Amino acid sequence: MVWLREALHECKVAKMLLEGGLYNFAAFHSHQAVEKALKSLFYLVLRREPPKRHNLLELYRELRAAGVEFSPDLVEGLAVLTKYYATSRYPDAAGGPPSELFTRREASYAVEVASEIARLASLAYGGGEGC
Repeated sequence: MVWLREALHECKVAKMLLEGGLYNFAAFHSHQAVEKALKSLFYLVLRREPPKRHNLLELYRELRAAGVEFSPDLVEGLAVLTKYYATSRYPDAAGGPPSELFTRREASYAVEVASEIARLASLAYGGGEGC
């Protein structure tokens, strides 16, 4: 449950950063929210510690094999947010300053994906709380 609580906090931070115009950081914290929400499902569904990796698609594939299903649109969102793990923070990964390259549209999409994944993880735990 601690992973889910942290996911919800990350998601709230991402929304605050989006509203503050810090788009690259909103994208990064959206990634973190999704990663932590997925890892929370490892404890609930697979009854084991999650792997120490940051690729959201790889995490999801393990969960999907255990019966966790997301819509194709959300799976696409996982692919997009996986790219943001490094590009939202590192100029060499982004091809320039992330603070200048990320747009409101990209950050808003990242927050939407994070909000939905956090909501679904919360539902799996018997809640319904989103961020």
